[in-house]
Amino acid sequence: MFYHIKNTFDNIAKPIEKYVLGENKFIRDSKFSFKDYVTFLCFNKGTSNQADLEDFIEDNFTTDIQQITRQAFSKQRTFINPLVFKEISKQYLLEINYHKNYDFFKSYKGFRLFGGDGSDFEIPDFEEVRKEFQIKNTEKYRKPAQAKFSSIMDLLNGFILDGIIGNYKQAELPLMHQNLENIQELIIPEKSIFIFDRGYNAMELYAHIMSMSSYFIVRLKDKSYIDDRYKITENDAEIELELTKQRLKKFHNKDLKEKYSKEKHLKLRILTINLENESKEYLLTNILDKNFTMEDFKELYNLRWGIETNYNTMKNRLNIENYTGKRKITIKQDIYSKFIKYNIFQYYKIYFNLLINRVKRQKGIKQKYKVNQAHLIRKLKKYLPIMILNPTKEIIRKYTKKLIDSCTQSPNKDIKNPTTTRNKKKQRKFNINYKPT
Repeated sequence: MFYHIKNTFDNIAKPIEKYVLGENKFIRDSKFSFKDYVTFLCFNKGTSNQADLEDFIEDNFTTDIQQITRQAFSKQRTFINPLVFKEISKQYLLEINYHKNYDFFKSYKGFRLFGGDGSDFEIPDFEEVRKEFQIKNTEKYRKPAQAKFSSIMDLLNGFILDGIIGNYKQAELPLMHQNLENIQELIIPEKSIFIFDRGYNAMELYAHIMSMSSYFIVRLKDKSYIDDRYKITENDAEIELELTKQRLKKFHNKDLKEKYSKEKHLKLRILTINLENESKEYLLTNILDKNFTMEDFKELYNLRWGIETNYNTMKNRLNIENYTGKRKITIKQDIYSKFIKYNIFQYYKIYFNLLINRVKRQKGIKQKYKVNQAHLIRKLKKYLPIMILNPTKEIIRKYTKKLIDSCTQSPNKDIKNPTTTRNKKKQRKFNINYKPT
């Protein structure tokens, strides 16, 4: 498994000129190379820059570097394009053959499931940062130091395929269109289903995914396309959404606009799901195949919750909001550099879960188990830098064995959490106009 990581980092951004900002940077043979800077940013331990640099040098058993100052590191890193870290993550997924139809990776009826969603990330609260992320205060209110993050994640296997950090309160839909463009090499389009919540009710998004020969499921707002839906009397029915001039006017992509201006409508399917709290949920999809039943769509949309748990892992286990710089470029570096560590964790998690349960079955134990995620992340943070900096057969064999032994000895029982009924608040008939002084 480790050799996938080694191969990825052995081929970091070749040629490097594509990911170096400014002329005559990283061109001299230096003891701390472009590859070292990038590797350090991907696998630092998240304490302080100086402490992490010292640990990084200590983990390299063959280096003769005595010290790298925090100031020198901070200056040189500003010449590294943050996109190099997204490229590394993508190359790792290609290296593990994620883009191929392998049984190692989970699917649903032969389809990979992807969740698209946005999240607000906390960023350092400094005036320069606020200016770069276009956070403008009012006279009465200081807006929070946040940036918009948009991503596409694999709902069954956990991987992040793409993520984009945008400005404060940047619209989610344009970011999602860019996410879709960025993942083309990583998916089998005709075997891909994208699942969205109510924030993604947009004809252009549906058209974009359909033009990829892929599929989508989106939850509708209660009043979305209400005029088109009023004739629908069944809980599972086909619907034709007319491509009116007003709807086409909202298309930003010229090619999509030109293509779909020749069409009269989008032929889709709408499902009305009755929830336990007596409210209704409306799902819109271009999956017309009746082999996908109402129960399938219920399950598929519920699986979208996986993206929320993935965000939780990224924020609270990998500390993606722990920054080592106070500029937009360094914030992007810190966020994008976590993608590779996160995807390595997901790959090892899948592998260890298979290994643990195979051993349990051999012992006649039917109960399913899973690796302790916090323990796995902790051990990866400890061992990966040593293995990457000292990629000899002896070191790789030694620390791979330590990792396997440590993470498979005390697994957790795989118990599905019971679902809880969500109580929907009754909407007020009138807003409260009284404001206390």
